[in-house]
Amino acid sequence: MAAILGDPEALAAEIRRRAHQKAVETSEEARRRAAAILEGATEQSESIRRQFQQDADRQIAALLRRNAARAELEAKRRFVLLREAPIEHVWQAAEQRLRELVRQPTYLDVLKRCVLRAARELSGGELVLAADPLGHELLSPKVLEQWSKEAGVTLHRANAPAKTWGGLLATSGRSRFDATFPTQLAEAELALRERVFKVLSGGEA
Repeated sequence: MAAILGDPEALAAEIRRRAHQKAVETSEEARRRAAAILEGATEQSESIRRQFQQDADRQIAALLRRNAARAELEAKRRFVLLREAPIEHVWQAAEQRLRELVRQPTYLDVLKRCVLRAARELSGGELVLAADPLGHELLSPKVLEQWSKEAGVTLHRANAPAKTWGGLLATSGRSRFDATFPTQLAEAELALRERVFKVLSGGEA
């Protein structure tokens, strides 16, 4: 270095060399830092992309589940409508026919069958009968005496008619047999709905 100090050209060359070396080192350091920054940015970008993709996948999956749930509910709704519509028509027609039956001469025979069934179900020695207002008037002492012999029980007419538009109620102590038309219709309707449901669901009739 002492020799260089006495030689201006050599000193200038040394300064240029060291400046070049420093520039190279600085450039290399800058390159390494830039590469590190770029790598970090790439990783962060990939992480963000993956996060966005996962979020998008979750949103799509949630949307598909919601759509599937809506589709299932709509299918069930349509299924219920298909099942209920014809049944409702059947019961409207059946109720209309029963309401007309109450005013027919054969209605007394219908009440008799109800009484005989009640006698079998209750197995009591005495039954108190309450029919709809029209049917209640048909339960005369003569009719009850005849039915009592056939049923093997003692039949009495209640003081007041039942609150129904057809059929009758029979009681024996605390036991009661409901043979009113609305109740009988409801029970038959429930049984038919269950049978139709099995058929529409692919089960056995």
